[in-house]
Amino acid sequence: MENSDWPKAVLFDLDGTLIDSVPDLAAAVNKVLEENGHPPLETGEVRTMIGHGVGKLVERAFAARQVSLSDEGLTPLVDRMMHFYMADLTGGTTLLPGARTTLTANCRNSVKTGIITNKPQQATDGIVAHFELGACLDVVLGGDSVPNKKPHPDLVLTALAKLGVSPEDALVVGDSAADVGAARAAGVKVIIVEGGYTNETAEGLGADGAITTLADLPEAVSRLRSNN
Repeated sequence: MENSDWPKAVLFDLDGTLIDSVPDLAAAVNKVLEENGHPPLETGEVRTMIGHGVGKLVERAFAARQVSLSDEGLTPLVDRMMHFYMADLTGGTTLLPGARTTLTANCRNSVKTGIITNKPQQATDGIVAHFELGACLDVVLGGDSVPNKKPHPDLVLTALAKLGVSPEDALVVGDSAADVGAARAAGVKVIIVEGGYTNETAEGLGADGAITTLADLPEAVSRLRSNN
């Protein structure tokens, strides 16, 4: 029998799920590379490096230029990238198809809605404000607002605690292994938006469902409801 009350909360990843931020992230990390005497990366290369936070992006970018960074060496480069990124958060960033409609539909249906992202809180808040998404969001958590980033469950569990919703009544929507890992560790079902910032297939990621765009989310949720 279908559970029409499920889910009571939906937690969305940000980059690759609600927004395409690659142009601005690529611009920022390439400025850091160039400052340190390295040629820039193609935007498509940067796309595959996103996930697990800004530190991992910088680490992967320098690794692509055959530079291995120590923790001490990484920290100032991450700070430098964030300097560039915060100066132009949304110059090339766009909402992905169906993002605004999906968030608005959740509002209309009284489904508690949140963003859980490994992106720093300040940058996340800036993007939410730029696209005027706040009215449809009950909680917004960046990666530095909890002790551990995804795939650790901290972001998921902290968001659900703030919303007063139990894991079995929630759904995570993301695009990467980090999202699946965080959802699984928290005991929450997860749907993957295909074509995000990963080369892995939805099947390979082990999600409970997969959609091509956010416009397909209601149908995917309906399928999960019948088994929930």
